[in-house]
Amino acid sequence: MPDHPDPPGAVPPRPARWPLALLGVLAVVALVASVVLVRGASSGDEALDPPGRSGSEEAADQEPATEEEIEAAVAEISAFVEQETGLSFVEPVTVELAGEGEFQDRLLADFDEDVEDLRTTEVVLEALGLVDPEVDVVEAMRSLLGGGVVGFYDPETDELVVRGAALTPYVRSTIAHELVHALDDQHHDLDRPEYDDRPDEISFGFSALVEGHARRIESAYLESLGDEAMADALAEELAIGTDIDFSGVPMVLFDLISAPYVLGEPFVDAVLADGGQEALVAAFADPPTTTEQVLDPDRYLAREAAIDVPTPTVPGEPVDEGMIGQLLVRLVLGEELDRDEARAAAEGWGGDMAVAWRDGERACVTATLVGDDVRETEELRQAFERWAAAQPDARVEPTGGGGPFTLVSCAA
Repeated sequence: MPDHPDPPGAVPPRPARWPLALLGVLAVVALVASVVLVRGASSGDEALDPPGRSGSEEAADQEPATEEEIEAAVAEISAFVEQETGLSFVEPVTVELAGEGEFQDRLLADFDEDVEDLRTTEVVLEALGLVDPEVDVVEAMRSLLGGGVVGFYDPETDELVVRGAALTPYVRSTIAHELVHALDDQHHDLDRPEYDDRPDEISFGFSALVEGHARRIESAYLESLGDEAMADALAEELAIGTDIDFSGVPMVLFDLISAPYVLGEPFVDAVLADGGQEALVAAFADPPTTTEQVLDPDRYLAREAAIDVPTPTVPGEPVDEGMIGQLLVRLVLGEELDRDEARAAAEGWGGDMAVAWRDGERACVTATLVGDDVRETEELRQAFERWAAAQPDARVEPTGGGGPFTLVSCAA
């Protein structure tokens, strides 16, 4: 099976220029269930269906929460978040519950503003063989977000909205997650559009930091509710995945959206273990700049930056440029290589710079890549040569002497 991170969670978009910068800092998505169910269906695993009545059926049976009940729940959850983080809310946060339809309308209200950036992402993913040219990434993302997102906090407007009507354990845990975003926004300012235009991966690194912190507190809150509530929350999350047809969504979109959640929580754990809350505060001021630093927190703690390489020249119409990064390298190689081989080759990544461009109607990417040292560069080059041999139009151009090499790949 291709090498994909084992997920949960995700965010509605403020898509930036490269696939791993797709994510804004707005929401948590019910993708644990969705990805598990999609993969289970593809592998014939029938043990994934939750027993008995679904969480969504049980939630539907509950009376909608009153304003007084919502305010009381938010006060209780806010106190828990403050205790766990050691921070206090500068001002109270208004939480709104919204039912199906209304929630999606509010979530996707500004989606069309991001279409141009998603089209850039589409070029990159097509050129690297991660999506078929016939796939409409914009519509796939609209479907994925509309179906899987269960709550969002918008740092531009301070709007916090959770999908649901009753205060189920899953809704409560989602409120906890989003309240962490609101608290962090009050203390660290989560609205950082300047990251979107940087050629490195700081946009992803910041998302991983923010989502990892929120997931850590969300998990602690759910555990505080007890085993029965945790089981009910899992059943509700699974039900969200079963209610939606994600068959037209490429797996790579699940992986990219879920990555900040999957990788962010252990990253935050490592930062806290190294230097406590003081180190976490410092991370908000100086977030990771590469996916390598998130995948291997020791690299972040040592502030190991990417190796600078020249931006390649391209023979066609440039669309954009930026860093591919270790995580996307792993995903690309994992489409053809054995899982462990792809991971080992990607771990030797030292730096890169890529240009997305068009050859007529075809999507292309030209990337200059280098490993951490001569041996790692050679291992990475050989891995991409094996990958390129299985592609319709891809090649590797070595520069010799163990230096950077160039990958050129175009969609069929």
